[in-house]
Amino acid sequence: MLETDAHLSGGDRAVTTITEDGSFRVVTLRSTQTVTAAIAAQNATGTTAEHLADLITGSVLVRLTMAPDLRVQGVVRGKTGKGTLVADCHPDGGCRALVRETAGPIEIGPGSLVQVMRSLPNGTTHQGVVEIPADYGISGAFMVYMLESEQVTSVIGVGCVMSEDDKVSVAGGWIVQLLPECQEPPLELMYQRMRLDFADPKSVLRSLGGDPETLQSEILYGMPYQQTGGALIEHRCYCSPERVFASMATLGRADLEDILRKGETLHVSCDYCNRPYEVHPETLRGLLEAS
Repeated sequence: MLETDAHLSGGDRAVTTITEDGSFRVVTLRSTQTVTAAIAAQNATGTTAEHLADLITGSVLVRLTMAPDLRVQGVVRGKTGKGTLVADCHPDGGCRALVRETAGPIEIGPGSLVQVMRSLPNGTTHQGVVEIPADYGISGAFMVYMLESEQVTSVIGVGCVMSEDDKVSVAGGWIVQLLPECQEPPLELMYQRMRLDFADPKSVLRSLGGDPETLQSEILYGMPYQQTGGALIEHRCYCSPERVFASMATLGRADLEDILRKGETLHVSCDYCNRPYEVHPETLRGLLEAS
């Protein structure tokens, strides 16, 4: 597990705190290195890269708050159904991503959706699909998801600041969850703070640098709080020769026979990380016999 004291690492990490009066739980996250590696692995650029970064950050925040020991996947479907982004976040802190473009950059707008799927302890999957709000983008979609699918009132901000040469300068975000103990005075204060000072995640990340502790101290300024946990995240793929071989089992008998007849080594690569693999035809003979 990558769960650790967040102060012990300078890499991508999250910090969780709870206010001493029990009003709010806040998770802040720096995801710069993780999304940089995912964007590079998928050769994403422009708005597609930014949307992918926001999707990864938002999916990690959902995992940390709703399913820290389980897997969460987030999916963005571009407007008019053009293009798909996938974020795959695992309980050990590893994250990977996919970009499926139909033509040109993936854009969000009327008709674009965010789908969140998280594993449950009994092995089933909890799933929710929401439309991406025109004014609040992917941040707003995750807020709607938390309210409608998880029945948890939250304020979520995710952002990715790109440099002039299309590189990630800083990426991260936060989630502020309203707890049952919250009373009117702190609720009004937090509402005003989120509306006035944290409405633009990119500007906040640009000015504060995405440091989780700094984000925590600014979000909870004047509110006594205690840090309750920390977690590291990183870009990591889970592909292996064994998984590649297992994927061959989905081929039909005719396809397997054709591969064996040609006798040519198959060269395949992982969709998530582009790692190359070789599959020798004779290793598939057992699959043919089984089918």
